[in-house]
Amino acid sequence: MKKVVMLIVVLGLVAIGISYLLKPAHKEVKPAKLLPADTLLMVELVNLEKSIDGFKSGKLGQKLNEIDLTGVMQDLEVPIKAIEEYEKTKSAVLSTLDSMLFKELFGQEAVLAILPLKIDNLTPEGLKKALGSLVLISRPKSSAELVEFVSRILTKNLKFQTEVYAGYEIKSFELDSDITVYYSLADGLLVATLDRQAIITCLDLRKNQQPSLDQNEYYRNLRSKLASSGTKTFVYNNTTKMYESILNISRLIIKEEEFSDTERSLAAFNGLKAIGFASYDDGSDLLQDRTLVMIDKKGLEPVYAKAYFTKPGKNKTLQIVPDNTLFYYWANNLHLKSLWDIYFENQYLNDEEKESMKTSLEKETGVSFDEVLQAFGNQFGLILTDINTGGLFPIPKLTFFVEIANQDTTAKLMDSVTQKSGMVLQKEEFNDIKINYIMLPFGNDVQPAYAFFNGFCIVSINHQLIKDIISTYKNGDNITTDKDFPAVNKGLTDKNNNIMFVKFDQLIDKIKELVVFGRNMIVLKDQGEAEKAAIVISGVINPALDGLKMYKTIGSRTFTKEDEIEADIYYKIDR
Repeated sequence: MKKVVMLIVVLGLVAIGISYLLKPAHKEVKPAKLLPADTLLMVELVNLEKSIDGFKSGKLGQKLNEIDLTGVMQDLEVPIKAIEEYEKTKSAVLSTLDSMLFKELFGQEAVLAILPLKIDNLTPEGLKKALGSLVLISRPKSSAELVEFVSRILTKNLKFQTEVYAGYEIKSFELDSDITVYYSLADGLLVATLDRQAIITCLDLRKNQQPSLDQNEYYRNLRSKLASSGTKTFVYNNTTKMYESILNISRLIIKEEEFSDTERSLAAFNGLKAIGFASYDDGSDLLQDRTLVMIDKKGLEPVYAKAYFTKPGKNKTLQIVPDNTLFYYWANNLHLKSLWDIYFENQYLNDEEKESMKTSLEKETGVSFDEVLQAFGNQFGLILTDINTGGLFPIPKLTFFVEIANQDTTAKLMDSVTQKSGMVLQKEEFNDIKINYIMLPFGNDVQPAYAFFNGFCIVSINHQLIKDIISTYKNGDNITTDKDFPAVNKGLTDKNNNIMFVKFDQLIDKIKELVVFGRNMIVLKDQGEAEKAAIVISGVINPALDGLKMYKTIGSRTFTKEDEIEADIYYKIDR
C-alpha cells in the first residue's frame, strides 16, 4: 500500500513538473530591462557553469584543489574550532557550486546589480538599508517556474510569504540576522533582493514602461561595443552616479570642514560618464579583457584634461628593449607641468608656498623649476630583465628611461644629484655612447648608471644593462623579435598611450625565488617562525604560484579616442 501511495505522489510531482514545462515559453527579456536607468553597477556572468568547470579543469584550478589547507592549519597548530569553521564554510561553498539547483538558477546567465544608494546614516539599520540596493537576476536554464517549484520542495524548512503586485507574485522568506529575501519570477527571469521596495522598482519597469538600464545611452553604447558571442563577463559602471554616491557617503563620515579636501581629491572623476568592461574566452589559448571609459571632455577638470587625453603616439623605445625582458612598460603621457598643477591643487598651496617649493628645488639641484619642467618629454617607462637572488640580497636588473627635451638641462640635473650624494662619478664609452656610473662596494650588479641614448635618459642599476640596451638597438634583436611577443601583439606596436609586456610564467619563477629568500631571512631571526613559513610556502604559496604559471605571457595597450579611453589586455595561457 505504501508503495502505491509513493508511486502516486511521484507521478503527481512529475505531472506538475511537466505542466510547468509545457507552459508557453517567455519571450527572452534582457536583465537590463528589469533595472532602472540610473543603476550604479551591473556585473553580468554568462555561462557561469561552464566558466566554473573550466576553472576547475585548468592548471590553476587543479593546483588550488591540491592545496590541503586543513593539513596546513593543523601543522601550524591552528585552534580546532577555527579549522572546523573553515571546513564547514568550504563544504557549504563547494556543495552550493556543485548543486544542480545552483547550476539551474545561475549556470546560464547571472547578473548582480547595485541600484542608487540612499544612505541617511551609518547605523546598522542604515547599512542594512544599503544592502537592499543589491539586486540579483538570473536566467534559469530550464523553465523558471519549474525551478521555483523544485526549489520550494528542496527548502521545505523555510516559511514563505506571498503577495501579488501588479500581476506578479513576490515571495519572501527570512534568513538569520533578521534578513528577508524577496524574489519574483518575471518574464522568465528570477529577480531577488533584500529589500521589498527594490524588487517593486524592478517590476514597475515591466508594467509601467519606465526608463530602464537598457535605454541608458551610455549602457547601450558600451554594450554594443563590448558584448559579443565570446563574452563571459560584462560589467557596466555609471561613474557619474557612483561619484555622487561616494560624495554622499563621505559627507556622513567626514567632518564638514574637511569635506572640501575629499571633494577635491575625487575631482579626477568629474567628466567620467561610464565604464564598461568585458572578458572573452573563445576556447583558444588567448584570453582577452577590454575596458572602455566614456568621457565628457567639457566636464573634465582642466587640470586633468591633458592627462586623460594625450594623443596616442609611436613608441620610440621598442627598439631598445632586450628580447630577454621579463617586464616592460612604456607610456607617453608624462606631463610634468600637469602633475605639478595637480599636486599644488590637492595640497591647497598658496602662491607663496608654491614659490618656496620652487626656490628649494632650484637650490638643491642648481636648475630652475621651469627648466626642470621643460627638460623632459612625454615618454617614459621601465625594463626588468631579471632578478638576481643568488647574492646577499635580491637585485632586480631594472632600467628606467625618460624622453629628453633638453639634454643640457638634464645632464646638469643629473650631475647636481650625483655631486650632492658625495659619490664619485665614473665614465665609460661604449659604441660612442658615454655611460656615467657610480662604483659601490656591492659588486658589478649594483653600479647605478645613466646615459643619454636615442633621445632618452636611461638610468639603470648597473652600466652593463645600459650596454645591453645599446647593443639591442644596434643588432635589432629586441623585444619585438622575442618568440613570446607575437602571441599578445594585438596592437602593441601601433600608436598607443601605454603598453605593457610580461613574461608572466618566468616572472612567477622569480617570485618563487624571492619567497625562498624571504624564508631564509626568517631563519636568521627565528627558527620556529621559519618552520611555520616553510609549511605555508610548500603547502599553499608554491602550489598557487605553480598554478598561476598557466598564464604564460601578458600584453596590454591603452589608447584614447574622441570621447573615450580603451584598454585591452591579452593573456597567452596553457590550459
